[in-house]
Amino acid sequence: MEIDAMTEYQDLMKVDRRKALRKATEEFVSYFFYRIFKEMWDSIPKSGLIPETNGQKFFRDMMIYEYSKRIASQDASGLTNLILKSLGKEAYNSRK
Repeated sequence: MEIDAMTEYQDLMKVDRRKALRKATEEFVSYFFYRIFKEMWDSIPKSGLIPETNGQKFFRDMMIYEYSKRIASQDASGLTNLILKSLGKEAYNSRK
C-alpha cells in the first residue's frame, strides 16, 4: 500500500508539484488530527456496562478518520495552508 502511494506521488510530482505538495500536506494534517481525535476518544473513561463490539470500534475509527480528512481538505484549522506556505513558498505562491 505504501509503495502504491509513493508511486502515485511520484506520478503526480511529474505533472504538478503544487498539487502533489497540497495532497501530501492534506494527508499529513489528516493523520495529525486523526491521532488527536483518537487520543481524545480513548481518554474518555469507559464504564464497561455495555461492552463495545469490534464493529463499533471499526466504525468509530473510520468515522474519526473521515472527520480528520474533511478537516484537512477544507483547511478548517488553517494548519494545511500554514504547512504549505512553510514547505513550498514558490509552489504555493505561484498557485494563487
